[in-house]
Amino acid sequence: MQAVRNVMISGINEITDEEWETTRRRNRLIMAVPELRASAMNNVSQMMHLLTQIVAKRIGGNVDAPAIRTFSGVIVGINLSLMEHYADATKAEFARLLNEAFEVLENGLTL
Repeated sequence: MQAVRNVMISGINEITDEEWETTRRRNRLIMAVPELRASAMNNVSQMMHLLTQIVAKRIGGNVDAPAIRTFSGVIVGINLSLMEHYADATKAEFARLLNEAFEVLENGLTL
């Protein structure tokens, strides 16, 4: 999980402010237009499938293993849970929210 967290945080930190603003505007549009939101959800599903394949290959597991599928779903779930914040957050705020979400998972997701 730490590797995925590091990749996601470094990806945020590496994009320029201009790219961040473009992404924020794009995300606002996606959230506002139902057809675009539906298409984005299809992309999320594809991303989860790809992540499942990558994780299975990296650890030498099977893509059908419940733990691998669940792990991929959790990572995608983090992104979905932050989607609304993405449109209004600065890069630093979003990185903080992402870190907080991973901390919750790493601490056992106690509610």
